Amino acid sequence: MKQPKHLALFLAGTLVFGGFTPAYVSAATTVDVTAPTAPVVSAPLHTSTELVISGEVGAKAEIMINSKTYVRTILESGSATFKMSPQSVGKVIDVRLVDASGNASETTRVIVAEDASARPAAPVVKPVTNSSRVMTVLGEPGLSLIVTVGGSTYSGKFDANGTYRRTLSLQKVGTPISAQAKSNKGALSDLVQTKVVTDRYAPKPARVTQAITTTSVGVSGTAEAYATAFVTIGTKTYSAPVMSTGKFIVKIPKQKIGQKMSLVIRDGAGNKSTPSVLTVQHAFYNNFHRVTSDGTRLTLHKEVFWSDASTRYSETFAPVFLGHPSKSNMNFLLSYYAEDGEPIEFEKLRIRVGSATYTQNISFDDVGYTEYEDGTIEESYFFKPNAKLVSFVKQHVRPENRIVVTVEGYEYDLEFALAGAEKRAFIQSLQYAGY
Repeated sequence: MKQPKHLALFLAGTLVFGGFTPAYVSAATTVDVTAPTAPVVSAPLHTSTELVISGEVGAKAEIMINSKTYVRTILESGSATFKMSPQSVGKVIDVRLVDASGNASETTRVIVAEDASARPAAPVVKPVTNSSRVMTVLGEPGLSLIVTVGGSTYSGKFDANGTYRRTLSLQKVGTPISAQAKSNKGALSDLVQTKVVTDRYAPKPARVTQAITTTSVGVSGTAEAYATAFVTIGTKTYSAPVMSTGKFIVKIPKQKIGQKMSLVIRDGAGNKSTPSVLTVQHAFYNNFHRVTSDGTRLTLHKEVFWSDASTRYSETFAPVFLGHPSKSNMNFLLSYYAEDGEPIEFEKLRIRVGSATYTQNISFDDVGYTEYEDGTIEESYFFKPNAKLVSFVKQHVRPENRIVVTVEGYEYDLEFALAGAEKRAFIQSLQYAGY
């Protein structure tokens, strides 16, 4: 209740008013010095978008949040509503009332609490074994999480795919693991708890990325990340770690063709894969495709042919093996793509190197034609070379020599020089076949 305060005012002179001269005048003025009662503030949750403040009608409610002060007036209903964005769990909000006379109430403090109905979903911890070098946790994309492994605690975020990965050192069976997701407003999910378990599964056999040849100084491939690759040749064993990318290279000395070796992958728990038996191949083995076309196994030089057995050039003269490279399996292919749909109709093949020339007639019945949807016609002559042609190629086809191929046809003639890739194909194929 407001208490009046009387103040006596004395006049220094004589006031003449209507012929009456008073000697003393007394006046009374009421001043409000009582502070409003502290406001009542609704309990905020991390999902709340408003505060309801109740208190003295007409007073100004000062809301202090995030180092800023906002003012709302208490309406006739006895309350005011303050709109706000959702705040983080633990955020402190102070509210006080100030009346018209400037009297301030005591401060009411509220702390943002977690909305139990809007907690993040619990994360999923993928099994961690005593050979695991990476742990994976799945959850809501963008959320933070806290992970504990043994006595170590880590924090991070789920990526755009809802995945969190962390590299680990090898852990003992039974080591406790926990994970808890956290929203951007600080709400926590249920705590997920698990333990490191025994790895009872052997790694999958390694996949060798390149065949081992007589020039190889290492065995490269892919296998279970963080495992170890072992290569055994005779009584000697060589090893190398498998990187986090799953790739490995085990260094070995050069070996003779036909030498066999075993490749085993061992994980951190000591489990071993089924051994892979590798055989040392010819030095040029990796330079050739091995494909099946129309039921026929072909060995084709990679610089002249694509992996689907088609040629890389519109005019091609190159060796082809039917099956494994050998003298008896070696054939030659003369191919031309007529984009205008007008084939040459092969009649004669001529090869010229300087002043040296080789000539061979082509029978009409030995020429094949393939027409494509765009109207292009492929004309091809596939044949087994005679000893004279093999000798000519072996003697004259060199990287530095210009080899000119001329095809005489019924309609017109075609002349082209062998590309460097075609020359390498001839040189390597002859060596591979044993010439």
